[in-house]
Amino acid sequence: MKKFLLVMVIGFMSVSVFAQKGETTVGLNLGYGTKIKSFGIGAKVGYGITDQIRLSPSFNYFLEKDGLSQWEINADLHYLFPLSDKVTVYPLAGVTYTNWKWDSTKAWTEDVARLFLKVAMDDDDIDLYADTYSKGKIGVNLGGGIGFKLTDKLSVGAELKYSSVSDLDQGIFAVNIAYKF
Repeated sequence: MKKFLLVMVIGFMSVSVFAQKGETTVGLNLGYGTKIKSFGIGAKVGYGITDQIRLSPSFNYFLEKDGLSQWEINADLHYLFPLSDKVTVYPLAGVTYTNWKWDSTKAWTEDVARLFLKVAMDDDDIDLYADTYSKGKIGVNLGGGIGFKLTDKLSVGAELKYSSVSDLDQGIFAVNIAYKF
């Protein structure tokens, strides 16, 4: 099911990107992941496919905490609902690839150890005696956000999304700033 959804979203994006040319923005993210319990920093691009639909690929890195770190690559679609000339809200849906890394040379909390064991039980190739272990998985993003236009070129926003990635799922809250070209 996840592979089918991934193929559908990528297919939709590749066909739609050439439909209409729109606004392009580049921005920075600052967020918090609920499962990793750490802050993340990242970058994103926004491309207006139509007046209502925006493609928003992004990359985020969640800072290491208790021997656990994470990075993710996302491709989200936003459906824009302008509330005024300066405020827009949007639901979002997309795909994510996330990679988690456990470092056994660091002191783990009970939560980090529990997450590692849960993931390890699903992975036959894991070496329980290795110093580090990483796991990457594909998942789905669902959520929403709000954007505030400060000037013709600069905007700020907030986003809340849930990344469903089997054992590695989490909620992510982020604030961002973007520059329009």
